[in-house]
Amino acid sequence: AEKRPLFAFPGAEFLPFILKMSLTEAEELLRPDLEAETADDLSANTRPTWSRLRLGGCILVVSGLAVAAVSLAKWGLASHRETVDSHAALVQEDSEDSCGSAKEGTKCYKSVKWVMTDGVFNHADWYPGLDAGSSADEVQALLWSKDSEKGDGPCAKAKPCHAEKMLKKIEKDAIQAKKDAEEAAKNAPPPGPRAQTFYMYRAQSAASYPLENINTADLAGAFWYLHNEVIVATPRKYKIDRIKRFKVTVKNTWEFWNAHKRQFSAFVAYDAGGCTTPVCKDIYHQYGFVVGCQVQPLSVAGYMGRHQTNWQCSKGQDECKAPIWYSLPGGCPAKGIPNAAINPNSVDIDVSKWKTPECIKRMPGGHCKGDEVTGEPTCTYTYEPAGEIFLDELVGIDDYNEFWNTSYTDCEKKKDHGELPHSHVCRHNKEYDPKTDKGVGTDFWNGKLDKEKCSERLDKARALFKKKFPDLPEHLDEPACEFDMYYQGEFDWKINHTGAVKSSWWDDRM
Repeated sequence: AEKRPLFAFPGAEFLPFILKMSLTEAEELLRPDLEAETADDLSANTRPTWSRLRLGGCILVVSGLAVAAVSLAKWGLASHRETVDSHAALVQEDSEDSCGSAKEGTKCYKSVKWVMTDGVFNHADWYPGLDAGSSADEVQALLWSKDSEKGDGPCAKAKPCHAEKMLKKIEKDAIQAKKDAEEAAKNAPPPGPRAQTFYMYRAQSAASYPLENINTADLAGAFWYLHNEVIVATPRKYKIDRIKRFKVTVKNTWEFWNAHKRQFSAFVAYDAGGCTTPVCKDIYHQYGFVVGCQVQPLSVAGYMGRHQTNWQCSKGQDECKAPIWYSLPGGCPAKGIPNAAINPNSVDIDVSKWKTPECIKRMPGGHCKGDEVTGEPTCTYTYEPAGEIFLDELVGIDDYNEFWNTSYTDCEKKKDHGELPHSHVCRHNKEYDPKTDKGVGTDFWNGKLDKEKCSERLDKARALFKKKFPDLPEHLDEPACEFDMYYQGEFDWKINHTGAVKSSWWDDRM
């Protein structure tokens, strides 16, 4: 709570009472309402509804009343009878003794739906033996067992068929899940920053420069960039013609971990060898040269990773596999190439030309000088090249200059010489036109938001890497980008060196 601002909100006067409750006690208090409550459920004139606001490890609970006042006289006797009959039918549905699946519209049905869409993900300990793959009848069986035992609840009289058989399976699954959890706990890494090895990718031209003061991506993130910023231009932006792959090991500092309990810092933008994000200096001064990340929106392009890459999502959502961009700090990150000297199409770029020796000495960046990543403020990552593939081969273009530049005039000449009929329409080839969501002369990039087509493009790239570099793994799972946020005033906090490797850099830093 000391790290997060508390805002005024309705019901704040109950805060002293609520803060005395543990998170488990508060959630247990909410449990009956969470199972029964849905947005359209106002079957009683007054019923409690609950809103929750999580701040760190605390849960703030605001109680209110949803009031639905209806004047029966206004609607007349017929409306009154219809309302009474409907309510009686609903009660009868929930009271049937015969077995069967909960009927749509009943309270038990709504409870089952809530458990399947929310409960098993956010409150798994309430439903031992259930998981995301549990059927609606299995969920109903467990709710019926609990509700009938206590003699009340939305599913107390809604017994599904074969309930006893399903309950035995659920009990067996719960025992196995507990064993799996205990085994996982034994093998879980200790808390703190850990070395993680995975592939990073970069869409690039023939230019060659070190992987410092630069942004990279996972494969989905590289394609996200290509599809939105590179192939929309003809010819391609910055003469980008390849995807370079690097095997990278990242281990951020204990100083950062002690403040955030995260493996990755925030993404910062690099341009022409310099950091352009205003808080770069503050981040590196406070935590050392930490590697950052951010996820990209699927609403812009449908590229996704193979597994979870994002924590800021609900389980099962596509956003949990969103593409990632990374930032790798190098020497003297505050100074890059001046705008007047930038030539984006040059293949001979010396980004260090404008960095002074004094700046590099005092702000050396996070690229380790040796092979081992120590997590010191000046050693947060290592990398090695892991191959490259060319866009022309991936897309199926034999000669890129002919494709976009000379193909149209060649076509017109063939028409003039009678090699093509005069009715033939010559077109200017383009890899991708965002207006039509299609290419001209190629269909490789068609469907920027089509997740299946995006997945096919990623698979083709992986296959091409494997073909070119058969001795290297086709894929290394990238860790999730789980950075949370920077807190107000945190760059003024006292630096916590607990667990950290000692480094003289802290005394000499700029």
